[in-house]
Amino acid sequence: MKLDGDPPAPAEVVDGERVWQVREVVREWFDIGHGSLPARAQTWRTRRHRKNFLLETADGSRLLIYLDYARDDRRVWHLVTVEEPER
Repeated sequence: MKLDGDPPAPAEVVDGERVWQVREVVREWFDIGHGSLPARAQTWRTRRHRKNFLLETADGSRLLIYLDYARDDRRVWHLVTVEEPER
């Protein structure tokens, strides 16, 4: 993953052998919620620490990815969805 700016925004997304060049960050937002955890399990320890990005790529695809930044020593990127352009 190549990054631009601070906070980092992806400039390139790699999934296996597939590489997308990011043309535009359409939207970005933070998720600090608890997902579908029951209320009794929701504590500061179970809170999500994610920065989400909706991206448009050079080939017209739209990608939804997020950065899990819960731990400073181990930040992990996740590719959630890929929406290919209609041809």
